[in-house]
Amino acid sequence: MLTVTDLAATFTAFASAFAAVIILFELKHMEKHRNLEISMKLFEWAETDRLRKAFKWIEKEFQYENLEKYKSNVAEKFEVSDYPYQVEAYFEEVGFLVNKKFVDIDVIVDRLGAYIVSNWKKLEPWILAMRKERVDETFGEHFQRLYGKTVAYMKKSG
Repeated sequence: MLTVTDLAATFTAFASAFAAVIILFELKHMEKHRNLEISMKLFEWAETDRLRKAFKWIEKEFQYENLEKYKSNVAEKFEVSDYPYQVEAYFEEVGFLVNKKFVDIDVIVDRLGAYIVSNWKKLEPWILAMRKERVDETFGEHFQRLYGKTVAYMKKSG
């Protein structure tokens, strides 16, 4: 025969399990909300006039043969000389957030995948040269990992 204590223990066990399931659903919802919030901030940042100019310049005019020639071509144009740094910094931040799992790669690739690939391919020689000049192997590392993860994700889902 079940006692009140047995019934209370059984009820408590079921209630605890139910509460755990509810908490897991809420955590999943919070993760989606976090992904949305972070991705919206990133997309908003990409829409600023300054970054849009930088993206456009990299896409249409950026040419890189070697660091000396690049420096001489942009020496007199501060705004233009800053464009590669702005684009690299943007994708470095996106890569950091993906690499630290603050935002899911699928959210980023869906909106920025093609831009990540094209900008990495354009800026890779410049980034590698900057690493040597600065003696800093970490320059652009999150962007580089982001590129690798983007390509892998696109192959997997393509």
